[in-house]
This record gives sequence, structure tokens and C-alpha cells, in this order.
Amino acid sequence: MKNTYAAQSGAEPDEASDIAIRLRVLAGEIYNMQTSLDWLERQLFADTADSDHLELLAAQRGLERNAAVCARGNLRFSISDTKTTEVIIPSGTAVATNSDSPVLICTTEDSSIPPGSLSVSVPARAEQAGYRGNIRVGTAVVPVSVPAEIDSVTNPSVFSGGADAESDASLRERIRKSYLNQPNGMNAEYYIKLAKSVEGVAKAGVIAKQRGAGTVNVYVGGHSGALSNDKLGEVQQALDRERELNVDVLAVNAYPYSCDLEVTVIPKAGYENTEVTDKITAAFEDYLSSIDVGGRFYLSALGRRMLDTGCIENYEYDLSMQNRTASGNQYFVPGDVTIEVSTP
Repeated sequence: MKNTYAAQSGAEPDEASDIAIRLRVLAGEIYNMQTSLDWLERQLFADTADSDHLELLAAQRGLERNAAVCARGNLRFSISDTKTTEVIIPSGTAVATNSDSPVLICTTEDSSIPPGSLSVSVPARAEQAGYRGNIRVGTAVVPVSVPAEIDSVTNPSVFSGGADAESDASLRERIRKSYLNQPNGMNAEYYIKLAKSVEGVAKAGVIAKQRGAGTVNVYVGGHSGALSNDKLGEVQQALDRERELNVDVLAVNAYPYSCDLEVTVIPKAGYENTEVTDKITAAFEDYLSSIDVGGRFYLSALGRRMLDTGCIENYEYDLSMQNRTASGNQYFVPGDVTIEVSTP
């Protein structure tokens, strides 16, 4: 701007002059306007929108970001000797994992050890929503607010179903798919959207005419596997209310499809082998959980998730590892996990 002014006026403006100050202020405002326009343009498209505006774009397509989910399982409380009275275990009794970053687990209902018994199993869930709550067997052993009569506590089975809030990348992909596969009241996407509108349904797939002409089977699954009969009934009711005329729609639990992991990883400096193993295992389970019924398992996508943990430099799959595709009534679940931590 100063060069143009000098060329047209024949005079070079002094830095302290009124015209030079005006030009600097105007240049700054023009730059701010261009920056704002560039930012606004990015918010108009799902591929480039920031997190908050991405959710607004998703809302335009009738989508919401999947919220974080608490892992659930059971805690077993034990005493050394039988009592003549019951040992009360109130709802909210807290136990933590014996780890560097403890996970707090709380019971979700009142329970007790009956007279003459030595233990009781109580439903519980992770206090904080997220994938960290998917703890392994026998790791919740540290009493936090446990009745004094209790001698020991543990989790006899894994806690599952915990999931982090949906990432921007996953939400972007769902927005793209909503344009490619638009529900129109007659296609598979229509029934998948109906099924997922029921709270607790994380996966859905459709197979038409499996029971003959005019039939549609909708296969569903939750964050931690199969749905309960009550929840399956809710899905059936939702489908019956919105189904097409003269179409027999049936909600069915999808079948698990076991997927193994066998990989060698090179850790980054500062990470212990057990920490690397836990993070890679969690990334593998999280990736499988994100794949829908009838979806595809890609080694490249899993590799990206493993690298995103930030704890490894590189990885190499065993030759047995292959891309896989589930059928329309299957969803992937973790099978055998073999992780070898190698030095560079």
C-alpha cells in the first residue's frame, strides 16, 4: 500500500506521518477481515470445520456427537468368616484399581452379603466415562469407601462398554456418509438410523428378505455387546412405529465376530512395556468398537490408531493379520491379543 501511494503521489510517506499511520491501520484491518473470511469458509465444510462448528453441521444432518460412556461390570465383595447378620454394601461404594493412574469404580445399587455367605457380586460402573474404565480382570482391588466388615474386593470379570466421546474424525466421517446414504423411508440407512435413535444402541446393520419377501432384519449391538431383552424390545417398538407399510421388521442382536491382534511395536523412549501393551490393546479394542455391524476392519486404520497413542515409533503386523469384512449380521469383538514390544 505504501509503495502504491508513493508511485501515485510521487512522495515517500514518513513513518511518523499521518498517512503512514492510516495505511498501517487500514492494512491491519484488511488482514483481520481476510483472516476472518478464511476462518468462516473453513466452518462451512465438515472436512475443515472446527470442533464446535462441526457439531452444528452434524445437527443439520440430524446427527449428534456420541457422548462418552461409562464402563460397567461387577465387583465381588468378600469376608473371611460368615456372619450372623447381613453385611450391607450401599450403592456408591467405591473401589479403585491398583495402577499408576487409578480408575474409580462405584457400585450402582444397594446390596449385602447374606448371613452364612462369604461373598456377593454387585453391579458397578466406572465413575468417569471413557475408555479407561474398561479394566481387566482382578484389577479393582483397592478399597476406597468400603464397609469395614469387608476383607477383600475384586472384579471377577472385565469391565466393558466404556467409550470416549466421539472424535472429530469419526463425526466427520458420519457426516460424509449421511450425504452418501440418505435415509428415505425405504432403504437400509433409514432402519439403521431408527435403531440407533434408541439410547444404548451403538451399532446397527440391515439384511432384507432374509425371512422372505417383505421382511427386514435389523441387527443391533450395544457398546458392550448384545442388548438386553428389554432394550431389544425398545428397538422393536421404534421400528414398528416407523416401518413401511406391509413390511415385517424384526430387531435382532447381531453376532460377535472375533478378531485377533498379533503385532510387534517399537516403543518411544520413556514408556514401560506394560504401559505400551495397555495403550495398544485399548486402541485395538476402541477401533473394533467403532466399526458398525457389517463394517470393515482395515489394518491401515488400526495402525493409525496405534500411532496416535503416542507411545510407539513403529509397528509391524504378523503375516496372519489381514483386512476383514463382517457380514450384515456381525460386529467385531477382540479375540486373542499378542503384542511384542521390541527395542529399536
